[in-house]
Amino acid sequence: MAFLQADKTYTANGVTVKEYLLTEHNPNKIDMPGKRVKPLLGITIHNTDTIKVNGTTMSEQYTRATLNGNMKTVRVHFYVDEVEAWQGLPLDWQGWHSTDGGGDGNTATIAIEVIGDSAKAEENAARLTAWLLDKFGLDTSAVFTHTYWLNVRDGKGSGLDKNARCTLPHPYKVCPIWIIPHWGVFLNAVEGFRGKASGSVAASQGAKEAAQDSKVWGVCRWCSSKAEAEALKNILGEGFTIVSKKG
Repeated sequence: MAFLQADKTYTANGVTVKEYLLTEHNPNKIDMPGKRVKPLLGITIHNTDTIKVNGTTMSEQYTRATLNGNMKTVRVHFYVDEVEAWQGLPLDWQGWHSTDGGGDGNTATIAIEVIGDSAKAEENAARLTAWLLDKFGLDTSAVFTHTYWLNVRDGKGSGLDKNARCTLPHPYKVCPIWIIPHWGVFLNAVEGFRGKASGSVAASQGAKEAAQDSKVWGVCRWCSSKAEAEALKNILGEGFTIVSKKG
């Protein structure tokens, strides 16, 4: 099958997003979720494996694989790689991605699949997540892991706060596998990318608490310079040391 041609291209907080909605393109009549009935609760973050591509991007190929029926019953709103994002579902639609059936993960959150263990793909996902939070008037307390919804489904960690439950391992799956080890840092990156149009970089208390709980402060994967690392340190507040991988 030829590469997909996006119906629309837009920029979301510095990320190129190519829109190719499976609600408009479904020649193979794959099963599809319906429009969201519940109020939007937030964003669910996933990881999926890198794939070999030639002449295209991984996010386009994953979207094309969904169109062809090769992703089985997985339906997500966005695939994000190091280059761009592809949007396959309208933002007012449910998805099939959280393994919780009719639970809130599938029915009330927007799904972002981050492709591979890549700092740039994570940055793009953090930027896109921040853009969605701003768009829908949410904050970082509305960002979840796939594993969170598995734990909710099975009643695991019911006495824990949200972010502890997001990172609590589940025997079925730990997802996003490459982001969970530094979940608090990811949330702070999201917060740092919020409100760019107005220049706002103030971190929410929820994001700070999540980062404190994670105890992962060694490396800022999204910082390209010491200056950017210091800027993130200012967001986090006193008492944190951020070291850029790139110096």
